[in-house]
Amino acid sequence: MTTLQRPPLRLGSKHQFCIYAVSILLLLSGFGWLIAHYFFAPFSEFGTPAAPSEPLWLRIHGAAAMGALIILGSVFPGHIGRAFTMRRNLFSGFLMLSIAALLILTGYGLYYFGDEETRPWISLLHWTLGLASIAILILHVKLGKRRPSSARAFTQTRVSAHFH
Repeated sequence: MTTLQRPPLRLGSKHQFCIYAVSILLLLSGFGWLIAHYFFAPFSEFGTPAAPSEPLWLRIHGAAAMGALIILGSVFPGHIGRAFTMRRNLFSGFLMLSIAALLILTGYGLYYFGDEETRPWISLLHWTLGLASIAILILHVKLGKRRPSSARAFTQTRVSAHFH
């Protein structure tokens, strides 16, 4: 008889690679847009038009965002569900999910709801959250790599029982 195996809490190396690759692409394309928008946009008497590279950065960022949505969906069944059940890393996990939800909403808002008055505020919120998400991802990973004290005690008990 086979037993159902629970999905692992820790992500596999390929899964981690995809998360880090997409995160780096999001970060670099977001930085690219920020630099182009705030430092290379030409001035004219009719306002500040977009820098020539801005559309390219936005296309790359949008494609990476779609990848991030796929990756977010891929961690729900195993990683997130299991961590919630085990009550592991909940604070940073909820923080990651909250920031992801706000980034999705503000990204959507930039394209579909932003008018000339609200777009700068939505944009500021979006890229501020994007920058904060890098620190939160690093925190979440570092906290997740710690072994809980109960698991440490369980392992030490099993090892000492095995050798005595």
